[in-house]
Amino acid sequence: MAEQPPPATYSERIEQFCVPVPLPDGTRAWLGPVLRSDREALAQEYLTLSEEAKWHRFLSAVPHLTPSMLDQLVDDVDGVNHVALVAFVETPGGVAPVGIGRIVRYEDQPDAADIALTVKDAFHNRGIATAMARELVELAPEGVTHLLTEVAADNPAPVAILGKLGEMRTLGTGEGVLDVEVDITGAGLPDREPEGGRLHPVLSAPWRRGMWLRDRVCDELGRMTRDDD
Repeated sequence: MAEQPPPATYSERIEQFCVPVPLPDGTRAWLGPVLRSDREALAQEYLTLSEEAKWHRFLSAVPHLTPSMLDQLVDDVDGVNHVALVAFVETPGGVAPVGIGRIVRYEDQPDAADIALTVKDAFHNRGIATAMARELVELAPEGVTHLLTEVAADNPAPVAILGKLGEMRTLGTGEGVLDVEVDITGAGLPDREPEGGRLHPVLSAPWRRGMWLRDRVCDELGRMTRDDD
């Protein structure tokens, strides 16, 4: 994670930290790292979510982001085992942040990583999440060969995006959650049978709830730095 003083505008942030990415509709877009200066903005914007949206994002009741949650979402991003990116696009009103994604190595399963993507509702179906997913795979922690994650069973979009990254298998848990595993090296998925109704024991470990806090923060990323007024 960058340690320099935060840039004053989105344009400066893009110039200093971001790389351009092509979108299918020709919209100009960029991806860059989450900065420590994003911490307070994420906390404030989370409060704007409806209770339904909060439940859908975390698969549990999380009324607000606590300091320890923000430690995981922002301060724990090291660019090595936990990589987090912000997506910016050019809009009629100027450059704006519209998405956030992250890939996090499992401490107890070093060849696997979790992945999470969020894009503002108004920018769905523009290829932004796919672009973030592909860039995150390029930046995946060394030695990670496959992704292990879980998504809401009634939300098909993440499965479609993950399926573009490599060979994939899924398993319904019967609790409104779909386990997903994706090969990101081309070597094929590990040959093993599901255990305890899950694709992998790591997905049912008690500490996994902490991983959810690293997932999908909110659909409204808001003012992560000052606008280009």
